[in-house]
Amino acid sequence: MFHSIKTKLILTISILIIVLLAAAAFVLVQEKQRELTQDIFNQARSFGELTAGNIVNDYNLYLAQKSFVYFNRDIQDTFARDVDVSAIQVIGYNGQVAYDSNTEKDQQYSGAARMVQDQNLMQEVKSRNASVKTLNTNRVVYLKKNTDGTVSYVDFNENPVTALAQDEKIQYLVQPATNDFAVVYSISYQALQDRINQTTFRILLLAVFGVGVGILMAILYASSIIKPVNKLKEGAEIFATGKFDYRVEVKTKDELETLANAFNKMAADLEISTKALVYKERVAKELELAAKIQKQLLPKEMPKVKGLDICAGLLPAEEIGGDCYDFIKVGADRLVFYIGDVTGHGVPSGIVVSIANALAYYLADKADILNVMVGMNKVIKEKTASNMFITMVMMDWNSATSQLHFVNAGHEQMIHYHAKDQKVTLTPAGGLALGMFPDIVKLLKLQEIVMEKDDVLVMYSDGIPESWKNEKEMYGMARFKRAVSEYSDLPSAIAIRNALLADVKEFSGKYKQQDDITLIVLKRT
Repeated sequence: MFHSIKTKLILTISILIIVLLAAAAFVLVQEKQRELTQDIFNQARSFGELTAGNIVNDYNLYLAQKSFVYFNRDIQDTFARDVDVSAIQVIGYNGQVAYDSNTEKDQQYSGAARMVQDQNLMQEVKSRNASVKTLNTNRVVYLKKNTDGTVSYVDFNENPVTALAQDEKIQYLVQPATNDFAVVYSISYQALQDRINQTTFRILLLAVFGVGVGILMAILYASSIIKPVNKLKEGAEIFATGKFDYRVEVKTKDELETLANAFNKMAADLEISTKALVYKERVAKELELAAKIQKQLLPKEMPKVKGLDICAGLLPAEEIGGDCYDFIKVGADRLVFYIGDVTGHGVPSGIVVSIANALAYYLADKADILNVMVGMNKVIKEKTASNMFITMVMMDWNSATSQLHFVNAGHEQMIHYHAKDQKVTLTPAGGLALGMFPDIVKLLKLQEIVMEKDDVLVMYSDGIPESWKNEKEMYGMARFKRAVSEYSDLPSAIAIRNALLADVKEFSGKYKQQDDITLIVLKRT
């Protein structure tokens, strides 16, 4: 019996199908489990970024006002958006649990204040980075978001640590929400396990049915079975080489065709993912190039003019900044210069910066600075989005008459250090940002500053007074004016600039820079 070709063929194909299906099932289940585990992590991280702020806003709007019904309605909507989130807690930076979905399902908690006892969890809550705690190893990993959108795995002090493995599960994710609260998302893998169980069960059913069909087809159509199996094997090998555009052509109208379609879909998905990765790298390179171009728009060297010692600097918060400054020589005795700050930062702000730079350079020698600002405003209002505008202060120094005039278009007040009596004052505020209204000629005013010997004038963007040391403490104008008063007796403008920037950086420490920092220092000689 066992010597017959028919029996050998049945046994051989049956065993082969069992082995292939078992191997494919094991690989697919393992890959699917890793993929779903990684998807749950990525989705939880994105979900936390998208919802944490809304949850805290809902807490302040409803729950803090004892409106549990409205808050519970919104929180249930939030749960419905991610089935892998099993519980949500809102924890204040003081350690108090403001909301816990585990205990507040039907009504608001009204007992004594609930405090977090786990000091490790409190450390995560107070961190400015999101963090996760793994399920098996109980290690805490912080997720530092880089400026290019990627995520680095770090510890509390932002030192690099081992990244999460694809199959590493997490207990919860802590997402900073506001300056007062963080949101803790507990993660459940029940849905994943259900899908894995369903997939395993389906594969087992497919294996049983496939063996039966294989035996029958081996008896009746041995050659027609061997051919598609070989095609599947060939397709798997080709996919393994990275040729994801290859497609397995199997038209048997049975499980083998289904398996081939699954292979083809997997290849198509991998091809899309690969193209997305390439596109992301291309965008990163283009942003890097744009940053280099924007840097080239800045003055290559500081101007040398009679009566003034001048120095400037710009520290962008991202690759593309929203601040600008320039020095434009007009004739033999005049120097026109300015500092500007576009709303926000990034690519849109960088485009407006380029427009402003070009307009100022073109108009500077064709009109007085008041009309230069009026002309810039018309173009910026006409050619940029309605929500884009730029604050600016433009100055005109005449070395022949030693006169210094300026026009302020809604920018920060300049700091004037008077060397004679060692006092610090602010120039008058006023004007309106460029790009807000079509005609602002009546809102701008040409003013004069009288600078005596050794006086210092500091022009700056709001990135300096609004530099943060932590979530609660800002550099502020008082500290800035104190620094100008302290360092203005340094011998040169560059020394003063360096001292002021160093003071800001020392205050901020390792806290992420939130806005562009730009500074121009004038010292009367």
